[in-house]
Amino acid sequence: MQKEIMLRAMRFDDLDKVYEIERCLFPNPWPRYFFEEDLQFSNTIAFVVENNGEIIGYSLGSCADIRLHITNIAVVAGCQRRGIGQILLREMESVAIERGCTFAYLEVRMNNTAAIGMYKNAGYDILHVSKRYYIDGDDAYVMHKELI
Repeated sequence: MQKEIMLRAMRFDDLDKVYEIERCLFPNPWPRYFFEEDLQFSNTIAFVVENNGEIIGYSLGSCADIRLHITNIAVVAGCQRRGIGQILLREMESVAIERGCTFAYLEVRMNNTAAIGMYKNAGYDILHVSKRYYIDGDDAYVMHKELI
């Protein structure tokens, strides 16, 4: 059976699977209500990627003024390093540009080398370190990119 990858807007009925991925991948997952609240805001950009109808990744961010804040990009462990995160990132950037954003930024754990590599390959630079950014005390890189 051939794999069929599809990108689409995230819906409320996706949240069970999205939250399952969140809990599996991150040591301190966001509470589910963060996702529920974000999906209600008009400035939110949220996508899922499906493989033969099963959600295998998601992204979440928001546009404020001219800035896109990328808050989550996640791909299930068995599907990582196949370009799915890049697809999610590019689509978020594209929608943000359509909404007038000229700058994007994100926070990423300093030990998440795979994600840091993906962001660097997409043109993001490390702006600075945010000490004790995560609830468990881990530091984060703040990365940024000009979109246009």
